[in-house]
Amino acid sequence: MNIQKKLFFFCLICWKVEAVEGFNVFKSSKKALVESVENQKDEEEDKLSKEKKKLNQKLEADAILRKKFNIHVSGNNVASPLKSFAELSSVYGCESYLLRNFAELGFKEPTPIQRQAIPVLLSGRECFACAPTGSGKTLAFVSPMLMKLKHASSEGVRAVILCPTRELAAQTTRECKKLAKGNKFYIKLLTKKLIRSADLSKLPCDILISTPLRLSSAIKKRKLNLSRVEYLVLDESDKLFELGLLKQIDSVVKACSNPSIIRSLFSATLPDSVEELARTIMPDAVRVIIGRKNTASKSINQKLVFAGSEEGKLLALRQSFAEKLNPPVLIFVQSKERAKELYEELKFDNIRASVIHSDLSETQRENIVNDFRAGKTWVLIATDVIARGMDFKGVNCVINYDFPYSAAAYIHRIGRSGRAGRSGEAITFYTEDDVPFLRNIANVMAGSGCEVPSWIMALRKLRWKKHRPKRESISTKPNEAED
Repeated sequence: MNIQKKLFFFCLICWKVEAVEGFNVFKSSKKALVESVENQKDEEEDKLSKEKKKLNQKLEADAILRKKFNIHVSGNNVASPLKSFAELSSVYGCESYLLRNFAELGFKEPTPIQRQAIPVLLSGRECFACAPTGSGKTLAFVSPMLMKLKHASSEGVRAVILCPTRELAAQTTRECKKLAKGNKFYIKLLTKKLIRSADLSKLPCDILISTPLRLSSAIKKRKLNLSRVEYLVLDESDKLFELGLLKQIDSVVKACSNPSIIRSLFSATLPDSVEELARTIMPDAVRVIIGRKNTASKSINQKLVFAGSEEGKLLALRQSFAEKLNPPVLIFVQSKERAKELYEELKFDNIRASVIHSDLSETQRENIVNDFRAGKTWVLIATDVIARGMDFKGVNCVINYDFPYSAAAYIHRIGRSGRAGRSGEAITFYTEDDVPFLRNIANVMAGSGCEVPSWIMALRKLRWKKHRPKRESISTKPNEAED
């Protein structure tokens, strides 16, 4: 009986084993594996679909914001424009001192160039930025620089800003220090005195601001080591790239040999020739254009006034002042000789006038600019030396006594007015000699929304080189009929 029971249990065990094998564990595992792979694939596709949808929504939102502020970009993977300055903190980790300085300086909302250029630079991309005068370009390149440098260092120059004129370099230094208030950065303006001093490489300096000539001179004398420079900004870049400064610019670019350097160009006008040249050293740069390329600000009311002759211009100017003098007023002429002559005419007209030109010392020029800023001077007569980037708060009117030598010169001159959203006025006198070039200026006026007489728009557009005709002297003798 025991043997039969044992045999029965043995058969039962064998049957169970067969039953389990009949279940085909391997087939079930294979099917489960296929289903698992398919599920994983579906999940990945779903995830990619959601990411793609999210990306498309972001790109659409970016496009809407850019359209709203007339921002045009070109380049791959361009950073999203800022909705507000608060995003600098939430997205980019901006320190509180910088946002506090924005508020104290009256910057409540980013301007169009600031909305786009700041995130581009913060994302580690190089850029060409073209925006109207008075649109806040200095803040657009200084604030990301301060954010990336974070804190002061005594290990050498870490950022360089190049400006075409000493006046603009001095102004940029002041603005830089205002923005950096509360964070002890070493910000230096390269002066003759500084170059003559001891070895500059031992001088604590985070941000160095200079003209190309001075900086290339210091490099040549081996007083500066720029191999650690992380940021290089070429302000008013089209002027810097003019042939007279190209050699100096080249020496600075070569000296800034840090392989991870971020370079940027900022200007109100960006000719194709300058962009092509810059592309040779910045092939992957993002291009940021505010409004139409190479146009004037829409906040400036622009007028063309036919004065007939040189004598007619002087009469028109005096009549304009007699009817309405709304200081501060900037008057541009084509040479320092003419600036001196016009000053001699106006200084007896009971007008607080002054004159600035290249024959004056640096100190004299600084004092004249400061007097104009402080309201001690009502009318400042100038050559194109201060037409680039100079920020005179509240200039009500710019008068082109002498017709500008190019469309770019016109844009920069009149851009001293109508800054930071304020309204301004620009009056351009022209004589018979200037008529062939009227169309060039008229195109700029029409592009910024100003009305231009149809007969001027019908004129043939000339390809001009620098328009600086030989003009009669501005009379410095009193009219004998008035004696």
